[in-house]
Amino acid sequence: MNISVNGKIIPRDKFLYPIDSSGFMYGYGIFETMKIVENKILFLEEHIDRLKNGCKILGLTLKYDFKDIKKYCYDLIHANGITGGVVKLTYVNGDNNTLIITTRKNSYKDEDYNRGFKVAFSDVKRNPYSKLVYVKSNNYLENILARREVVSRGYDEVIFENIHNEICEGAISNIFFIKNKKIYTPKVECGILSGIARTKVLELIKELNINHEVGIFDKRTLLEADEIFITNSLMDIMPISQVDNKTFNIINYSITNLLIDKFKVFIKGKI
Repeated sequence: MNISVNGKIIPRDKFLYPIDSSGFMYGYGIFETMKIVENKILFLEEHIDRLKNGCKILGLTLKYDFKDIKKYCYDLIHANGITGGVVKLTYVNGDNNTLIITTRKNSYKDEDYNRGFKVAFSDVKRNPYSKLVYVKSNNYLENILARREVVSRGYDEVIFENIHNEICEGAISNIFFIKNKKIYTPKVECGILSGIARTKVLELIKELNINHEVGIFDKRTLLEADEIFITNSLMDIMPISQVDNKTFNIINYSITNLLIDKFKVFIKGKI
């Protein structure tokens, strides 16, 4: 399998990265993960815009414009001969800064959506005053450790609260819930990374004229919900069948299933 480094396609096993760089030593960098469907990268412009904004926050100079990055991504997809899956951009700090692009399979399967994901709350609290909370940085260890802990107990994803005990997000997802046919999701200021899929789902909710609220919510409110789902750019919309020890019957998820169907149609229109 090939990778792209600063626009040059090379075999993965031939890539050498300087170990004394801050990108390697301190995780000083940023990344974006995008879905490939029928040879098309979904929401590429939105992802690159977020990458640019993250670079500004982290004080990284992005050496490439949208056209460059788009070309490098599609060159790699064609070189690897893939029509569907995942393409990941990683931009790391160093003497010259390095743009690394890789591809892989998308691990989400139909059976995941049929059974729904199980999620559990973490004891780790998000700090809504931290810059890194709002950037998709390479400092992802806290997310990895928290998610690994709940996965070891049979769950699929972890949910974080912030230091004020307000619901935030998952390690790899944003969260929505429904009560009495109204959709709720935490606002960005609670300490969340505003996902591209989250934004698109909110746009879809508005188009469908479904009553919704972006605000501040606690764990008790979530557990009293009628339906819960999470989103990210690779899974799109995933129904939640269990939160901690409480189970939910996803067969009765009328609004979630409506959004899943409508989002599929929306994606088809982007291909």
